[in-house]
Amino acid sequence: LSDEIVKLVSNEASFQDKIRKLEEELGVYKRIFSDTNLEKKRWEERYEQLKHDTEKQQESAQASRVIVLLDGDGAIFTPQLIALGQSGGHKVASQLSESIKTHILSLDEIRQFQLSVYVFFNRRGLADTFNRCGHHAAKARLEDFITGFNQATERFMMVDVGSGKEAADAKIKAYLEDEIRLPQTYKILFGGSCHDNGYITTIRSHITSGFKQKLILLKSYAEHAAGFDNLDLPVLSIPGLFISQKLAASVPIQDSFTTLGNQSSPLSHSPASDTPVRTDGSQTAAEPSDRGFGSSPPTTYSRILLKKVELSSTIDSDSSSDNNDEDSLPNHNVGGTRRLNPKLIRPRSSEKPPPCTLFYLADNCKHGSDCRYAHNYILEAEHYDEMKLNARKSPCPAANKNEICTWGDSCCYGHTCPLVAKCHFLKMGKCKFVGADMHKEPKEPKN
Repeated sequence: LSDEIVKLVSNEASFQDKIRKLEEELGVYKRIFSDTNLEKKRWEERYEQLKHDTEKQQESAQASRVIVLLDGDGAIFTPQLIALGQSGGHKVASQLSESIKTHILSLDEIRQFQLSVYVFFNRRGLADTFNRCGHHAAKARLEDFITGFNQATERFMMVDVGSGKEAADAKIKAYLEDEIRLPQTYKILFGGSCHDNGYITTIRSHITSGFKQKLILLKSYAEHAAGFDNLDLPVLSIPGLFISQKLAASVPIQDSFTTLGNQSSPLSHSPASDTPVRTDGSQTAAEPSDRGFGSSPPTTYSRILLKKVELSSTIDSDSSSDNNDEDSLPNHNVGGTRRLNPKLIRPRSSEKPPPCTLFYLADNCKHGSDCRYAHNYILEAEHYDEMKLNARKSPCPAANKNEICTWGDSCCYGHTCPLVAKCHFLKMGKCKFVGADMHKEPKEPKN
């Protein structure tokens, strides 16, 4: 028994020694495992970072930019939208953006893209065109419209390039050259080109260089200029956004008025009347005087038609006849044209009925043939001058209420009192010009 106990004790010491060695080895393996596990985590983190960087580089290299280049001298937004001012600019930007987004996504090639719109145009030239074509509200609100469009989003810009010949063309061609060669550019929508074949050579050159898949024509006019259909490019139309026909002046030729003037009977001159025009809301009867300011009568499309009727028809009776009684006509605006009575003593408002101021000066009488004033007089230059001068003696209804007059400088009514600061009616509190600053001297235009 004693020997057995001694043997067990000696084995115990041996076992303890083995346990100690195994524990040491286990500790070494644990440290190796821990270090290996940390190294694994470091490599996993590096892998994720490299994967993220690779995806980012692929995204940056992917074509995801859509550029819209508009020649604003040809692709002209509708005057009705421009006349809305800033809200019109916001509306155009929104409509343009939504239409392009719908078209690009319908191609089913990319899911996200960055849209930039550049409109290059001659602001003064466009304003003058609106004025000549009778779109006075669009001319008056053009600046507000531009502001609204530019503020709609940070990448939408309308840029005035001035009145240099083909200034907009040069800008557009330069932007097209730069943008179409960038790998990030997915599509370029080229607008305003369809009215002018001067761009065809440039576009064809880029097609030959292998960029045809990047080009889309943004249609403005109803018909393309010669040569564009042969390019075989996709076309995007946005209804109601652009004018479909080239703007043309309201009156085609001055000769029509010259011929009329030669065939019309002259107006005998009488002492001038300082009595202001009469107003009844939206309709005004002018009381002309002899004082004119040398301007020609407004020549609009409807007025040219009126003059053509006069030249082509035979007038059997003249209003200068003492036997005429125009009050007997149930509707004075139905039938042929007639002349003012040269024997009538001023004021000319004594004509029965008087000429309609809004019809002859603004071509904007809303009453039509039911107007209480006449639309069928044959007027000469001196008559228009008289009506213009006397219309200025009546305050503009909008300006008199401190509101914005959509006609601007083209308004036929007065925006300032003819007597300005010297008006004795103002001191008596009886002046009809009650709007703010209507008795201040107008500022001289800057050269």
